[in-house]
Amino acid sequence: MPSSFQRLTRSLRFQLAFWNAGVLVVLVACLLVVLYLGMRFLLQRELEEVLLEDCRELEQLVASNPDPVELRKELARKATSHQSQNWFAQVWISGKLLADGGGVPLGAPLGPEDLMDGPQEFLGFRVAQKTAANLRVRVGSNLDFLADDLARIQRLLLGGGFVVAVISPLVGWLLAARAIGPVAGMLETARGLDATSLDKRLPVRGIGDELDRLAVTINQMLDRLGAYTSSQRDFVANAAHELRSPLAATRALLEVTLNKDRPVEEYRELMQDLLEQVESLAGLVNSLLLLAEGDAGRLHRPGATARLDQVVERAVEMFAPVADQKGVKLGLHPFGQVTVNGEPGRLRQVLSNLLDNALKFTPPGGSVECSLRVDDPAQPAWAILEVSDTGPGVPEESLERVFDRFNRTDPAHQPMRPKGGSGLGLSICRAIVRAVGGSIRMENRPTGGARLVVKLRCA
Repeated sequence: MPSSFQRLTRSLRFQLAFWNAGVLVVLVACLLVVLYLGMRFLLQRELEEVLLEDCRELEQLVASNPDPVELRKELARKATSHQSQNWFAQVWISGKLLADGGGVPLGAPLGPEDLMDGPQEFLGFRVAQKTAANLRVRVGSNLDFLADDLARIQRLLLGGGFVVAVISPLVGWLLAARAIGPVAGMLETARGLDATSLDKRLPVRGIGDELDRLAVTINQMLDRLGAYTSSQRDFVANAAHELRSPLAATRALLEVTLNKDRPVEEYRELMQDLLEQVESLAGLVNSLLLLAEGDAGRLHRPGATARLDQVVERAVEMFAPVADQKGVKLGLHPFGQVTVNGEPGRLRQVLSNLLDNALKFTPPGGSVECSLRVDDPAQPAWAILEVSDTGPGVPEESLERVFDRFNRTDPAHQPMRPKGGSGLGLSICRAIVRAVGGSIRMENRPTGGARLVVKLRCA
């Protein structure tokens, strides 16, 4: 029993063979018709040229020797040599017949004024006529021999067309087999693809035709799907790992609480620890939900705008006590009014994560600077926000991975690295910024430390 894939391949091959054979037959038929019409035109044109040449020859003969007897002999000689064509000729001088010869067509008079100059068909003859002064010369030839030649050509062309019609299905089948081969390979590969085997790729023949471009396009799509599936798989694994720790701590606290009777103060302390674990768990879940909304494209409400200068000012004011407590100088460069696309709450979350990240990795005595500017003061299109610190910076090979989910790369690989954190802060920033059509990147400052640059489209 053939599989559905085999039936599909066979159906495609049959359809291609049918269309190939049909197209081939139509093309050959059109070619044969064009050849027949072209050959008929050429034969008629050649006959006209021969008749006109005979007219010019007779005209010169009359001019050199107008003797009717000699002229009749010459016409009889030419008529005998063209007997198969029923060739005839007539010569008039001043409206009187000087000489004629050959098989003059019967059934209608052929006087000097019956036909105009030029080749014409008359009583089954092709007739050419030439007039000069008082001289009129007419030469004609029966068209039967021309019809016989055209009939032979027609039979030859029909025979060739019949042969083509007979072999075209075979040729169409062979062409279809050759054309369907790459498609069959693509279908076979695509049939074996699933979530666990996205490393397979469609074959590319290197010819550069439409099938190759289709295979390259599908392979690029598979690359993106594979990368996305891999990142989602890692995300789920990391999320499960992150959730396991607070859940395990919560379970341990509950077991300790239920292990024996305790004083009220001990219960209060255990409940406080349990509350901290629950808050940590809730924060992680909220972060995961926000990233899921980003993947679904629901982080931005169309048409929402925000005063970015006010968002930055309030964020700096909120983190000023944290900076003072750590002994870090938190600076804000003055700037004017800047309105960008995005919701104020989401952008406030971005600023909070950026400032929190910068303060974490800046040692006491260092500084964190915020600046805001536009690309063109006259007609701004982009607002550029920078958050710089004087921390240890980020290794060059880790600059692209700092925005990965659950990334905890130690910027300087030093013990000063802060404890805690889920590694989702910068991932959330990237998701929010991308949702409003902006971009975010991290770079190292020439004087030391790191700089986060956010570009948002002005409203």
